[in-house]
Amino acid sequence: KQWYQRRVRGTEEGGKKGYPTATKLGSGVVGIAGGGEVGSIPDDVPDKHRSSYDPEKGWVVFVYNLPATSNNETLYSLFARFGAINTVKPVVDKDGSCKGYGFVHMPKYEDACHSIQMLDGHEINGRALQVRFKNSLK
Repeated sequence: KQWYQRRVRGTEEGGKKGYPTATKLGSGVVGIAGGGEVGSIPDDVPDKHRSSYDPEKGWVVFVYNLPATSNNETLYSLFARFGAINTVKPVVDKDGSCKGYGFVHMPKYEDACHSIQMLDGHEINGRALQVRFKNSLK
């Protein structure tokens, strides 16, 4: 089951060098299985989370302390149970090893919040993950 594909580095579609991302699906929506529509920021979202919203991809969740072997599938399998995912992006070095952090874009604020609550402190290969909204303070 290939639900993602690594993009070519350094191309317009691939984004920044060293960032593998999910591909565009047939519907034209950037995402992977279950990706959703991105809307506007709900009124009840705290100010400290508003900077984590990307109008094209949704809510940006930052994941830190990932093992070096982490890839798109690792992030997808961690977050898929909490709702739709538009993109996953582990940051990798030139050898393809994960640098220990990555990003997940989720279209729904509630799903992003739930994933943060459930995965912050979750252990993977003996490493406790730190999960939060991008740019938010703990």
